[in-house]
Amino acid sequence: MSKQFYGHGKLMLTSEYFALEGAKVLTIPVQFGQHLRVKELTGQSNTLYWVALNHLKEPWLHLTFDKQTLQCINTDSKEARTLSQMLQQARLMNPSFLNSDTDIAVGTSLEFPNEWGLGTSSTLVYCLSAWAGVVGVALLQATMGGSGYDVAVAGSDEPIVYTLKDGKATWDQVHFLPPYAEQLYFAYTGKKVVSSTSITSYRDRIKANKEAVIWLSKLTDSMLQSQTLDKMEQIIREHEAIVSEALQIPTIKSQLFPDYWGEVKSLGAWGGDFVLLTHRGPEQELLSYLQGKDISVVMRYDKMLYKKT
Repeated sequence: MSKQFYGHGKLMLTSEYFALEGAKVLTIPVQFGQHLRVKELTGQSNTLYWVALNHLKEPWLHLTFDKQTLQCINTDSKEARTLSQMLQQARLMNPSFLNSDTDIAVGTSLEFPNEWGLGTSSTLVYCLSAWAGVVGVALLQATMGGSGYDVAVAGSDEPIVYTLKDGKATWDQVHFLPPYAEQLYFAYTGKKVVSSTSITSYRDRIKANKEAVIWLSKLTDSMLQSQTLDKMEQIIREHEAIVSEALQIPTIKSQLFPDYWGEVKSLGAWGGDFVLLTHRGPEQELLSYLQGKDISVVMRYDKMLYKKT
């Protein structure tokens, strides 16, 4: 018997840093994700074998767990401890999960480079929760922590608006493929930033700024309603200014793209991962500009967005 699960990667368009404080988040599922496959074996030694493949189909993780305790027995690496914690929490939430002595083989495979920051952990949490029959956002919050927006969108075929209020998460699917989608581009800056570390660095400033939560939520609504690139660029400028002032850090445009003719918006942790750029001219003009900054991973919005076939 075998089972398969899939989680979508994500890009966070609005309210970075302030999701945990209740700001509305607009996030999109992207065309890259992670697969998780589960297969029952013939042995009955109470063992769970786990192999993780990267985007090149190369194994980067080999773990062996005692199914009774869900402790890793072949390594004490950080990845092993994290996965053990998630498996144990999933069983707490669903006592029937992995409660037989039949051996199990699990294989995961990423469709994107880990360093892209599209959700290596969130897609795994979603897949594991689907396998265990538990709520993914709750599993994340009980283990790794975080707002959970990324786990929510991992299971969505459409963009979502996500809100966390008093620890309770709600989200709704929305359509966000605006008329100017062909003039929006995502570019990978090549600077991987750990979101949790970045958020911790600014925790006090984030908590103290209630007005930012209100304004970022309004800008999320405005972005959803925007019908022109001019309006989108205005929203980007306002959003960047609010977060920059709240955290007392320069905008990504002033840091990396001061000579750029369009607008640039950070996505997720500032200074790393992907950015969103607006561009009105020929695509090659933008590609040439970014190549001059050693940026080669560039994808148009409507090409990056997951679309159901």
